[in-house]
Amino acid sequence: MKAMPPNPGFEDLNKRCERSITRMSDAEALAHIGQLIDDAFDAAFERGAKRALHLLDELSKRELADTDGALVEHFRANAWAARSHIANVRRSWSWEVPERQAELLALSRASNHPGFASLDKVRQCQILTNHANLLDMVGRTIDAVAVWDAALRIIPGFAMARGNRGCGLRGYAGMVVDDRERAVLALHAFDSLRSTMAEDAFYDSADPRPALAYFANQATELAGAVNVDAVRAMQDLDRGDEGRSKIERAYRHWCLKHRLFLCPLNDLGPHLAAATDELMLPPLTEGLNDRPDGHLPPPIVGFFNQMKQEYASARFTLFEGMSSTRVHFSDRGVALIDTLDYPLYSLASERVRTAFRIAYSLLDKVAFLVDRYWALGKVPERISFKNVWMVENKARLLPQFEKRDNLPLRGLFWLSKELFDDQLKQTTAADAHELHGIRNALEHTYLRVSEGWAKPFRINGTSNNGFGISIGSDELEAKAIRVMQMARSALFYVSFAIGAEERKKQLANPGQLISSMPLYGLDDRRKRRDPF
Repeated sequence: MKAMPPNPGFEDLNKRCERSITRMSDAEALAHIGQLIDDAFDAAFERGAKRALHLLDELSKRELADTDGALVEHFRANAWAARSHIANVRRSWSWEVPERQAELLALSRASNHPGFASLDKVRQCQILTNHANLLDMVGRTIDAVAVWDAALRIIPGFAMARGNRGCGLRGYAGMVVDDRERAVLALHAFDSLRSTMAEDAFYDSADPRPALAYFANQATELAGAVNVDAVRAMQDLDRGDEGRSKIERAYRHWCLKHRLFLCPLNDLGPHLAAATDELMLPPLTEGLNDRPDGHLPPPIVGFFNQMKQEYASARFTLFEGMSSTRVHFSDRGVALIDTLDYPLYSLASERVRTAFRIAYSLLDKVAFLVDRYWALGKVPERISFKNVWMVENKARLLPQFEKRDNLPLRGLFWLSKELFDDQLKQTTAADAHELHGIRNALEHTYLRVSEGWAKPFRINGTSNNGFGISIGSDELEAKAIRVMQMARSALFYVSFAIGAEERKKQLANPGQLISSMPLYGLDDRRKRRDPF
């Protein structure tokens, strides 16, 4: 048999892989690496993607301009995306995928990099859209919607953000139990998909036809399943409970702005109809002999009640701490020393600290709920949001979760990867170490909070001479909101994940006789301390 000549394309790629960037300028090196990544992706050439990652590591050792530093992280994410494509893991149900984790971390670093704001707007939207797409792929749809929206605030017509947001909202709608909320989410998914065909839609690729065709097909399928005109006529998103007092109205609008209500409609924007905390657990199925107190609701119902109440109380506590402008009477007469570093000591500041701690602790309680519902059998005192997924004392995923086809549960697992863990040494968020450090300082050591306006006069860095860490009040407030949003997402994901499991139970036992126990809402008038 006559030998086939070597593929000239691979020969050229191999030659380019051998090129050094030592004598290239930063711009030349970035251009070379970017082209290498694109070619490696198109040719499914793993060596090219690996070589690109090596060259990016070499380039990172230089004193780069902030803009180039952000581009390095963007290209690093693209290289890991190429490796995922080549390894065919993009659609895998495997929960632990190193390529995905590395890509997510690189995208997080790129979007949080000091040079991100200096990038051209198209590049910013590409980074944010890629980040949102990957969050959605791993099951973190709620978080993805917020990132797509961030891209659309930069370029409102950015078509790939519009279309992928529509696909994400379609999946989100499929997880929601309430008929009205599901229909409204589906309507907004349809509108987002259709907007990719509008005159103001901006495509960043040379040939947008494949994407256009895909989004058009998704919109057509939705239109066949949802009466778009009827839902549009009934949605009425601007009507809702605005509050009875000036402070209550301010609180509700603040929650809507930061997407902190436990209502899926809040992820569509600050619509007054979303100013409610309607998230509940789905209907639960239990055997008649599962519990001796079968005349009472399952304990999981009360536990979810408690988590919701802690979340809502922490949310208001944070609002009070951030909006306070007066010295509280409880602060008067408390003798303190001026440590000359613009310190902030007040009830308002303590409220922000308390909200951060409660929100962070809710993540561990969600982990406890996961352990109990999926019968993992872990020791309650040792359960945390990071280790509930893992084999005890080993950095290995529990077999109960590997390849489990429960998207919101996988999303909850990947949300846990936002936070740094000393045992696993893994993270997917650029600021994970900082969040973890703040939590530990609040709980165990010393978090020195300074006036936010005094940042230019403070010593750079968060080190406090080995005596805890330092942070500005505005930074702490921003981090507290972020942790509150993570706790909100966790409550949604765990509810949706349990709903997915309950639907599986019903499908597995179609002929099973099921009786129901009516559950009644707790009257607001009973939400007070008994004075007697």
